[in-house]
Amino acid sequence: MKTSNRLFQVLLLALFFNMSTMFAQDTYYVTIHVDTDKISNHNELEVCYFTSESPNGQITRSTGNIEDFNIEVKPGDLIVWKGVSTSNPETDIVDVRSINYHGGDNVFGRNILKGNGQTPEFVIGKVDSGTNGRVEKYAIKITVYNDSRKRGNYRIDPKITVKL
Repeated sequence: MKTSNRLFQVLLLALFFNMSTMFAQDTYYVTIHVDTDKISNHNELEVCYFTSESPNGQITRSTGNIEDFNIEVKPGDLIVWKGVSTSNPETDIVDVRSINYHGGDNVFGRNILKGNGQTPEFVIGKVDSGTNGRVEKYAIKITVYNDSRKRGNYRIDPKITVKL
């Protein structure tokens, strides 16, 4: 009797841990780094780069064309997009105003994820369930301020891939 009771407890514990990991969500941080002194509508791809921080702290930096930057996530994961100035981080602001569906498969269930309205502004999105293997092309819309003076609005189109 003790053996079957112990076996039941072990199976129940294993089921609990399996269920908790099945529904666990991870958070990824995607940061757009902007040379706020040099950015213009003609060079936004040259003066910006992305970094992605995975839940385990691993940081990946974009190389080459930043519109080829791709983050791989799982259904249920959260993505937080934020911006920083590389030239004047103490005084310049990079607001991430929105993430807009641009092509491929929409992995968020809506076309526009809006910023939070804070300063600096950032966007949070949760990847929908059932989106395994899908790829979304999206537009990240940012506004750059040099020492409280608006420099301009810019748009860059990276990708999200949902792991199988």
